[in-house]
Formats: sequence, C-alpha cells, structure tokens
Amino acid sequence: MITGGKSSQALKLLKAFTGNLVLLADYGETPSFSSAQYQFISLGDRNEDTTAHNLLSVCLDQEADCLLPLYIFELQAVVKSLVLFEEFNIHVLLPDLATFPQYPLSGASDLQHWAVYDRGELIYASIPELEPGENTDGLNGVFYIDQTPEGTKRTLFTIA
Repeated sequence: MITGGKSSQALKLLKAFTGNLVLLADYGETPSFSSAQYQFISLGDRNEDTTAHNLLSVCLDQEADCLLPLYIFELQAVVKSLVLFEEFNIHVLLPDLATFPQYPLSGASDLQHWAVYDRGELIYASIPELEPGENTDGLNGVFYIDQTPEGTKRTLFTIA
C-alpha cells in the first residue's frame, strides 16, 4: 500500500512495483476505478493523532503486506510504530528509527532521480548509475538520488 495515492509522485512509484497489486491509498475521497496493477482506497478523514493506528488498520483490512507512507506527517508516526507493524507481518519501506534521522525529508535538488531499496537491496532505480541487486548498507525506503562531488546523497521521497 502506498499512501498519497492521488498524487503524481505515488503514481510514478508504480514503475517500481510492476509485479504487485498496489493499493493507492489517500485521505478523503479517492477515484473509484482500478486497473490490473493498482486500486484506489480511502484512508478516511485525516487525523494526525491516530495516523499509525489508522494505517495499520487499513493494511490489515486490505490484507496489505507492505506499507510505503509518503506524506511527511505519516513518517514520524509510522517509524515510531515499526515494531507494531512488524508484529502483524507488515513490512514498512522506511529506514528504522535509529537511521531515520540521517535522511532529510526535503531539499533534494534532483526530483527526477529516485530509487527503491528493500532491506538493503536496490529493487528499482530511475537512473542507470545505480544497479538493481546492489546491496546498500541496509537501506529501506524510497529516496531521491543526488549525485554530488561528495558522493550519493539520499533524501526520503515524500509529499507535503
């Protein structure tokens, strides 16, 4: 399940999950159509006090086994609740609580280049310089990729 499902950013991420049925979830009303690759679902009204609980409930109701939260307000709540999601066998594509602060939530200079890492394995990259299958120090999540003179800078892929 990918949150922010009505956004162009979430739709862009479908490229990385072509072998999966993706639930594009968003708050409020959502489009009522679906395809062979994705389906839109509503997360109900936005309530930042119960964000993690709401996302967990929807994942369980929809039988989603993976969650990719994109809204900035969701990230902190979900990262603090990673253990709870894991107890219900829901894999969250975000860095763990210890490494989460290392990755900025904004400030990427190149919003066209991004990559998806799952438990350290690069599973999709929009740029050829990154090779799928590369193991990258336990990275988990979707990141904008900036190539700088100091090396690769990763910024979490988020929407406001």
